[in-house]
Amino acid sequence: MNDSFFSHLEDSTVRELLARTPLQDAALVTVGPSLHIENYNDAARQLIRLLPLERIDQLLDEAAAKALRSCIADQQSRTVYEELDGVNYRLEILPHRDGALLAFLREDRAAYDGSLRVLHAKSMQYLGTLLADADQVDDPRLAAHLRRQCLRLYRLLAHSDFLHDPPLTEQLRLHHIDLSALCFDAVQAALQNGPAKGTKDITVTVPDQCDALVEPQLVRTALYNLLSNALRVTPMAGDITVTLHDDHTFFTISVADRGPGLHAETFQALLTGWQRSVSLEDYLALARQGAPLGLGLPLVHRIAQLHGGSLLLSPREGGGSTMHLILARLPESLADHNLRAPMILEDGYSLEEIEFSIFD
Repeated sequence: MNDSFFSHLEDSTVRELLARTPLQDAALVTVGPSLHIENYNDAARQLIRLLPLERIDQLLDEAAAKALRSCIADQQSRTVYEELDGVNYRLEILPHRDGALLAFLREDRAAYDGSLRVLHAKSMQYLGTLLADADQVDDPRLAAHLRRQCLRLYRLLAHSDFLHDPPLTEQLRLHHIDLSALCFDAVQAALQNGPAKGTKDITVTVPDQCDALVEPQLVRTALYNLLSNALRVTPMAGDITVTLHDDHTFFTISVADRGPGLHAETFQALLTGWQRSVSLEDYLALARQGAPLGLGLPLVHRIAQLHGGSLLLSPREGGGSTMHLILARLPESLADHNLRAPMILEDGYSLEEIEFSIFD
């Protein structure tokens, strides 16, 4: 990475950039309020093939250019996806001085191409048939087991599909909800649907009320995944805490466990989801350590990014880890004011049943 490029960046922008991406091979560009290029690093020079003072929007598609202008106007970060020369990039757009910083990160989606999209659709259809058949089984225990196993596969397919083709922030159905109430509801759902052997202590510390503009189903999904991980790694004598903090710029929901703890390098590797490439020995070692090896953490991270935030990790005093789900205070202009029916998933399965199906 070109150190001279970072010398003119504001510290706050660098901190947010590091929270959103590890920067490996990132193509970075700064632009002014008129969208003219001010500076870029070596990777961006090779990628965009534009000169300083040229306008960056001539390179971007309409959605990305609109997101860039919105970022500059309301000083709120954006995440969009852009195709350049047939290659897909995740484009992180962050406010910087009067303009913006753009970070192009290559998205390797070769492992999830059109053929897998067909396989995904076929699998969902087949699972629907299996779930209908499971309800006809006379043995209630066997029927429940079959249903749970089908929902586990359904959960895996739903997570992978979301990570492959996530919506834009502007496409979310954003509504005002009370995050404090959502935290309490999520904890109750986790206790009712979590591990069957005993009940672990989960302490909730939240403000009396905390109004936020979010996609409720996605934030609930993220919380369920964080709580599931905490329940799996925390021993019966251990405690789990859920806290909510509002600094009037970001909402931070923190879930602390009493597991063996995660190293920062392992955490960053886990966020890459199915793109992670490790040896079988390393994979088994992570499993023995209780690391959450599925797509849950990448899913939570992507949901946070769609809300202008991130998923961060810190060690917990006394042992364990704390996951911080950070959500930006989004502008009212993004709110969906249409009337909305109570949350019902398209396929008729409750979100709780799907997300907690991983427990026996």
